[in-house]
This record gives sequence, structure tokens and C-alpha cells, in this order.
Amino acid sequence: MYLANFPKKRYRKTIDFFKRFISKDENILDLGVKNPLSEILIKEGYNITNTNGEDLDFNRLCIHNSDYSVISGFQIFEHMLNPFQLLNEIKTNKLICSVPLKLWFA
Repeated sequence: MYLANFPKKRYRKTIDFFKRFISKDENILDLGVKNPLSEILIKEGYNITNTNGEDLDFNRLCIHNSDYSVISGFQIFEHMLNPFQLLNEIKTNKLICSVPLKLWFA
């Protein structure tokens, strides 16, 4: 299987989490452009749409103009000036996200 040899332990843990808690019937908006993790999840059968690289500090239309039941954001919030504003506007029942344990400014 392509995932067995994948070098990122974090990806394997995230995929296991998805398998446990997210149905493949759900529409998922992944914050950020298409990336190796979202591509693997798509190959696993999840219905994922990525954002288009817009600056989510200023342009949050993607979360307002959607019928997504899940929003995911992996390793993106630490790049924002004010992630609270985006998080406050998310109206889905499921948010799956992660940030690095060690940040350069910590």
C-alpha cells in the first residue's frame, strides 16, 4: 500500500483519525492548497476540496459559501496573523486541525 511506505508518521496518525471519526460520505473543506496529506485522503476515498491559496486572514468566503460538514486545517493556523477570526466564523460541527508542537516564536 502506498501509505505503508509514506515517511510522515503524522500523516498516518491523521488518516487513522479520519477513518475513526469521519465518514467518507461527508464533504470536507481542507484549508490550504492541495498537499500530500489531502491527496492521500482523496486516494483513501474522502471527498476533500482544498482552498485556493487565498489569504484566510482577509478572505474567508470559502468557509461561508460552503455546504461542508467538516473543515480541516493542518499546519496552517500558525501562519495566520489572527486565526481566531477564522475559527470563530466556522459553522460546521466538525473541525479537525493541528499546529506544530514547537513554533519558532515559542
